[in-house]
Amino acid sequence: MLSYLSGVIKERQNGEMILAVGSENTGWVGYQVRTPDHPRYEPLLPNEKAEVYIYSHIREDAFDLYGFINAGEKNLFTTLLSVSGVGPKLGLGLLSHTDAPTLINMILSEDKAALTNISGVGKKTAERMVLELKDTIQKKQEQGFFGKLNSGKTTAAHSGLSASSTLFMEAYLALQGLGFKEFQAKQMVEQAIRKNASLNAPSTKVEDIIKHALQAN
Repeated sequence: MLSYLSGVIKERQNGEMILAVGSENTGWVGYQVRTPDHPRYEPLLPNEKAEVYIYSHIREDAFDLYGFINAGEKNLFTTLLSVSGVGPKLGLGLLSHTDAPTLINMILSEDKAALTNISGVGKKTAERMVLELKDTIQKKQEQGFFGKLNSGKTTAAHSGLSASSTLFMEAYLALQGLGFKEFQAKQMVEQAIRKNASLNAPSTKVEDIIKHALQAN
């Protein structure tokens, strides 16, 4: 079963990529890998080298590969799958809508309202996630099971985004509520947070981030 791949990205869009593994001498094999569709994965660009930690999901009619920029995020993904009703598709959706530290905080703080704001998560699923995962995630976090969740290859923009992940999540959901599509909302908030960080007195209010995002659009 595959658990790690390193190669060159041939194509990537909408949270899926073809990763070519091999060499000119031995030949290349292209693996189709699904990843979270989130700005922190934007550094994974076509024709660039990349390494991803793989979760293999095997069914009778499919063999799906899910890739993550570090082992900690993969471990969080597999932990999410232990919850009844959370399959790989929803697990990937959770990590597409927010980053791993924010998602962990939602669960540990029992913030069910924030969880239900994520597409695909209903009230009962949010309750199960908190009930079934809170103690488990707390223990795994203390044991370093999730490692350094922000240790993947990132851009400077991503570093600022991670530092303001709560702002990102709230502003991102607000823009979606205003009718912007997911990818557009992500780009708008990322640019707004980058602009906000460059100010002499950066704001910590989500209203200001949304205003910056709308002004730049």
